[in-house]
Amino acid sequence: VVIEVTHKETGLKWAIKKVNREKAGSSAVKLLEREVSILKRVNHEHIIHLEEVFETPKRVYLVMELCEDGELKEILHRKDHFTENETRHIIQSLGSAIAYLHKKDIVHRDLKLENILVKSSDIDEEKEMKLNIKVTDFGLAVQKMGRSESLFQSTCGTPIYMAPEVISAHDYSQQCDIWSIGVIMYILCGDPPFMAVSEEKLFDLIKKGELRYDNSIWETVSDAAKHVLQLLLKVDPAHRITANELLDSQWITANKEMQTNPEAS
Repeated sequence: VVIEVTHKETGLKWAIKKVNREKAGSSAVKLLEREVSILKRVNHEHIIHLEEVFETPKRVYLVMELCEDGELKEILHRKDHFTENETRHIIQSLGSAIAYLHKKDIVHRDLKLENILVKSSDIDEEKEMKLNIKVTDFGLAVQKMGRSESLFQSTCGTPIYMAPEVISAHDYSQQCDIWSIGVIMYILCGDPPFMAVSEEKLFDLIKKGELRYDNSIWETVSDAAKHVLQLLLKVDPAHRITANELLDSQWITANKEMQTNPEAS
């Protein structure tokens, strides 16, 4: 249960995540402990901030940054799709958060629209939304120990966002997060990249990794954006770009140049 509260002295609003130990069960409590452990070690403008943790024998209370605009998924549902510039702004923020986590050897493992919250939103001169996003829900996140690139074998995450190597239960690394960023970017532009009537058929499509741009909405999306999608959604994780390479891509850096020099366009 998440409730909104106001600090009596400062007037600041916070979100409190309340967990009943008995009702949640031992596995859920372990996920919560993992989330707390990781959130205490991170500090980034696009990662949810954990202010305090209170514990009683029966309950755990997490005092967290309040994101009043809710889940990114809810905003997408209302809009149907984001423009390319709106998507670029979101992906740049998300890429920045994931690059930070990967530098700390932390892998999120469950990136999806529901786990991206929106702190605030503005409308720019072009009447496009600029969302201040926060990555949340670190229950499945892990910190890599040692230097080995391959980290895990346990299958976890949400099916449509799962990387091929996770589905195949092969050794996988932080590059599984990069695949999820690609799926998120694809969905923000239009539809999920892979859809099927059953999980088995969905997984077959993901492992093939063939991207289609049949929907008319893709006619408004640049070749540069499609190229980034191809790089994010490479079936072989060794050929997938890293979070830092995403941030250095022409699709992202062109946006920065436009922001610093508006007359250049």
